[in-house]
Amino acid sequence: MAKRAAPDVFKRGETVKTLDPLPGVPQGEKGRLYLVNGLVWTRYRVLFENGVDIGSIDGSSLARPADYDAALERRARAAEATQAATSDTGSDGEAAAAGGGGGDKTVNGVVVPALLLDRSKAARERLAAA
Repeated sequence: MAKRAAPDVFKRGETVKTLDPLPGVPQGEKGRLYLVNGLVWTRYRVLFENGVDIGSIDGSSLARPADYDAALERRARAAEATQAATSDTGSDGEAAAAGGGGGDKTVNGVVVPALLLDRSKAARERLAAA
C-alpha cells in the first residue's frame, strides 16, 4: 500500500482548495498546482478556477478537496488551543512583548510577523526624519 504524503505536501498537477482568502481568490476556491518550488520552504504556484494565478503560496494555505473540511477543523482546534494558552498567561505582558504590539499580516499565504512589520515602520520613520 502506498504511503500518503503529509497533509501540506503536494505534487504538480494536483487539485487543491485554498484555506485562506487570497487576493482575488475566495476561501475554498479550487485550483490546480502547476509549479512546485523550493528546497527548505516549499511553495506552490496555483491557477485557480476563477482565472487567478498566484505564486509563492505556502502549503499550509492549501488542502486537497477531500481533506478540506478536516483541515478547517484542525485550524479551528489549533486557534482555540492558542487562544486558551494566551488567556492562561493573563496580562503578564509577555504575549504583548512577543507580538510586537501589532497584528501579524498574511501575504499570499505567508505570515509576516508583527515584529518585522514594526521594525520596517520604524526604519521608514527614521529615514523620513533624516
